Amino acid sequence: MDDSFLNHLRCPIDPRREATLTREDQILVCSGCACRFPMKQGLPILIPGEAEMPAGCESLDQLPCVRAAHSRRKRQN
Repeated sequence: MDDSFLNHLRCPIDPRREATLTREDQILVCSGCACRFPMKQGLPILIPGEAEMPAGCESLDQLPCVRAAHSRRKRQN
């Protein structure tokens, strides 16, 4: 995967789509929540269910970006 293409990708878990991804060998790592997405045959697999959660997170609902989005929605209502 070309680095210029990587610059356009964002974490699919981040509700605001602001978190960027960096490459570590065949893994893409989210700059916001540290979820790790695999790459297969040079293609990123940006499916939340395929992501490896960071230490201390058991589910998507525990990620900081998802929790922040839930808090914003509650304040708006």
